[in-house]
Amino acid sequence: MTIYVVPNNKGFWLNDDKPEGGVAISDELHRMLLMGECEGKSINWQTSPPSLQDPQIKADAVTERAWRNAALITPCAIRDRHRDEQELFRSTTLSPERYVELLNYIQTLRDWPQLGAFPDSGQRPMPPTWLTEHL
Repeated sequence: MTIYVVPNNKGFWLNDDKPEGGVAISDELHRMLLMGECEGKSINWQTSPPSLQDPQIKADAVTERAWRNAALITPCAIRDRHRDEQELFRSTTLSPERYVELLNYIQTLRDWPQLGAFPDSGQRPMPPTWLTEHL
């Protein structure tokens, strides 16, 4: 049985009838490409024959920085309110523990672009669970 790759369809054709645009590849290359996908690599269909490449991070750094900048607005406003309450000698909305949690979250957002997971949107810093109470 002959194995063909059909780059336009980004797939394999396991048949003796050559598909339109198909290019024959060896069994060894076919196995290598499939094993590479199982190991987290992706197939580069732009090369002839197809080859393996490291997966590309789908999130764009510019987009993730914009998300981070927007995500800083609410916690910074809550932090500012807490500071104002302290300076006016009023009771504070946040407990001291929550205030520290908030400061840690803000710092994590600031540090995120320098971390190895950036710009993977699935690895965004998570806000404290109680933060939605103060929106």
